[in-house]
Amino acid sequence: MNAPTAPTALTAPARHHRHPRLPLQLRPSASWGVPAVLAVLYGGWVMFVAHNQGSTIPTAAVFGVVSAAVVGALCYALGRMTPGLMPEIRAVLYGTVLGCALGFLHSVSGGSVYRASGIGLGAGLVMLGMSFYVFHVWAEHPRE
Repeated sequence: MNAPTAPTALTAPARHHRHPRLPLQLRPSASWGVPAVLAVLYGGWVMFVAHNQGSTIPTAAVFGVVSAAVVGALCYALGRMTPGLMPEIRAVLYGTVLGCALGFLHSVSGGSVYRASGIGLGAGLVMLGMSFYVFHVWAEHPRE
């Protein structure tokens, strides 16, 4: 019935054409990976807090996505821009971003403007001090 039959003509062996490999290597990179993770976490946190304060789910989702995009873009810009800057300026930039992010998050939770500003300023100053210390210790004692 459907029994295999012998080939009637000699067939050439099938040749597999190899496509040249592109030098594109998909490795996770901290330059976009860390800002993306921070953006997703921050946006989710903003969305959660906004929804708990009485916003509807679509409004809270838009609020979270916009916040995530802004924080992600700022973190990506900081990661790309700061390695060539002086440690003092880097510390100020890191403190500013953290202070603004936490102050905004507290204002979303319903806190007063003064309290949100105070929390943002305090967090920013702590981050400034910590990052200033870390940048100067690494500059004085580089890894071997």
